[in-house]
Amino acid sequence: MKVKYYIVGLLFLLSLQVVAQQDPQFNQYFFNPLGINPAYAGSRGTLSAIAVHRTQWVGFKGAPSTESFAIHSPTRSKKMGLGLQILNDRIGPKNTTILSGVYAYKVRIGRGKLAFGLRASLYNYIFNWDEIEYRDNTNFGSIERGKETYYTPSFDFGMYYSDRKNYIGVELTHLNEGKLGIQGADNVNIDFASRQQAQAILTAGRAFVINRKLTFKPSILVKTTTNQPAFIDLNASFLLKQKIWLGASFRRGYGAVAIAEYNVTKSLRVGYSLDFALTTLNRQNGGSHEIFIGYDLKLFKSGIISPRYF
Repeated sequence: MKVKYYIVGLLFLLSLQVVAQQDPQFNQYFFNPLGINPAYAGSRGTLSAIAVHRTQWVGFKGAPSTESFAIHSPTRSKKMGLGLQILNDRIGPKNTTILSGVYAYKVRIGRGKLAFGLRASLYNYIFNWDEIEYRDNTNFGSIERGKETYYTPSFDFGMYYSDRKNYIGVELTHLNEGKLGIQGADNVNIDFASRQQAQAILTAGRAFVINRKLTFKPSILVKTTTNQPAFIDLNASFLLKQKIWLGASFRRGYGAVAIAEYNVTKSLRVGYSLDFALTTLNRQNGGSHEIFIGYDLKLFKSGIISPRYF
């Protein structure tokens, strides 16, 4: 039985052309910096595993749903970091699976370290056209029904500097601008054939330790790409009694996010976030939910730093 993705189907078709949000966006990026910068690999000084599940726009049929798992660690010398990432993202008739390998090299500068990172990824796109029932087939009659699968490589480069209380990083994504060769029924590329477009992602934050029971951490994330408005996420978080993070974010042109994380032990942390649109989109769905879990395993002779701010 076909699902009528009237709203989500339209968003999906537009996403093939509008590339500013071509990759999934997570609320808790500052608790998982590896997801937005390969140079972060190994920065926690331990073997670190992170899992995230995100359900977006609750109430929409075919709305985005994303799962991500990452694991990374420094080498014994602590000069390098290695990582592996797996991500699966579904929106309407499109399913994307991403497998990434990450490498980082670190040099000490002053009280902190400057890292250079590379990420090599393989994107697997699956389009199931049978799951769309168009109200008007006039403009889409040439689309061949059934499933289509495409593989596209992608390469990213990042730089990340951090010390005990500060961090700043920049990542350049999709440097090869991989193409998606979506075909029409006559095996000719249709008008909305897409490609990955290079982006620059800037992140920065600072922890202000007010006293032993309270730390304030503002942070910012900015995404830019050619001929698209910049995506800006501003966050303010508080660490209470070195155990609980409470924070809120504001995203230009979208809405707000409420975030909480609990450090169960020095090794285990869990988090939850709720974001909601401050636009007409808010009246059509129940918001977006995100669950996060992270675990650090002591390696070599390195200890687990607690509390950690980044």
